[in-house]
Amino acid sequence: MKKIRLFANMDRVTRTRVVYILLTAGTVAAALLFVLLNQWIFRLSEKRLYNRTQYEAISIISANSIGAPLSTETRVELFRRCEREGEARAVMPGELNAVAVRERMEVLWSDTLNLHASGDKLPSGESVSTVLRKTHYEATLRDFYDDETGVKLALWCAQSYCTAADGSVYCLSAQLDSRTGEVFSETCALFSNIPDTDVNTVMIPFLEANGYSQTLLKNLTLTETTYGYLGTLTLPDGLTVSLCFETGVQYEIRFV
Repeated sequence: MKKIRLFANMDRVTRTRVVYILLTAGTVAAALLFVLLNQWIFRLSEKRLYNRTQYEAISIISANSIGAPLSTETRVELFRRCEREGEARAVMPGELNAVAVRERMEVLWSDTLNLHASGDKLPSGESVSTVLRKTHYEATLRDFYDDETGVKLALWCAQSYCTAADGSVYCLSAQLDSRTGEVFSETCALFSNIPDTDVNTVMIPFLEANGYSQTLLKNLTLTETTYGYLGTLTLPDGLTVSLCFETGVQYEIRFV
């Protein structure tokens, strides 16, 4: 009764302040109570969910399925369809970084140069070891889009290049899958170092970089053109590789 009389004797402003303070304190207390109650409910639900062996088994299978890259056939089909080039972007988890891509390009470039050389010498007289020592490497990660379906494919666009003694720029450009490092296309410019006698073997580094045997080249079909040759090779998994060979200039190899 004494507290009630004391409250009644307060002036109106003071009573208003006291009411607001009590309301605020009550709201905070209620909110805290609801938070604690929700945490208790969530922990109880989580315990029920994760303490089931059936759920754990399904989780493992699902994670592996979602995290695995698409089949090579599917990614090659996307490569054929995704033509619009996106902006350069940063590497995401699960993708090869620039260092790994450079290592792959170093191997591909070295194998390509040695393919056209006799010992350490290219037909032009240039030393393979000198070309490799002077080579620069660049790699940019981009998404390529199919505007009809909205799907995209991430590719590393990489290049190895070197200025030769005669001023020519020897170059190997390639597009690699961002996750697996498979080479979907390559263009090699070595000019006088690629005579037409090499047309039957230029696919070897490309095939080996993708895990295929060079013995498959026995199935390569070639058609002579005014500038060189066009070639087609069907692989055991049903994929097809094309070759556009310009004698004394360059050649392009790609999945089609």
